[in-house]
Amino acid sequence: MNIQDVFQQLETASDFELFRLKCAIDKVLEDPDRSNNLKAKLSLGMKVEYFCPDRNKAILCEVLKVNRTQVNIREIETGKGWNMPFYFLNLDHIETSLQSNMKVGMSKAEIALGDTLGFIRSRDNQECIGTVMKLNPKRVVIHLKDGLWNVPYSQVFPILDSHAVDTQTTGILIEQ
Repeated sequence: MNIQDVFQQLETASDFELFRLKCAIDKVLEDPDRSNNLKAKLSLGMKVEYFCPDRNKAILCEVLKVNRTQVNIREIETGKGWNMPFYFLNLDHIETSLQSNMKVGMSKAEIALGDTLGFIRSRDNQECIGTVMKLNPKRVVIHLKDGLWNVPYSQVFPILDSHAVDTQTTGILIEQ
């Protein structure tokens, strides 16, 4: 299944169609046979990724305990532990990033906490580059050197190389 294609179709679906789809998905996810198949793939100490909807990205973790309906994991980077359903785990190594069809800006689904984004500040027409701190329903919170900025998704753009270097101009005087 191509998640990108499904995402593009979901962008045009009505709210009722999305609700019905959500109900159908919930029924499939709660199927005991599916849970048992996922549980059989897990082992203690196994390194896996889970998708964190709050941060909108995959997080590397380690399996600590396999329960009847959930798995206990510890995030590698932060050391935080969680219990979660088996289906949160990306056991098949599926690509989690999505691209929007939007002509300008980005969609919330394309952005993850910690991403580097840019936007043009309207008050002085200055390009700004910062780090994503929070994903709100209509705006993304971006951390800049001068504070936090709430920017509409339609005004942000991805930064491919975020390593800026401070430079000084050196003048050379030549005696004649």
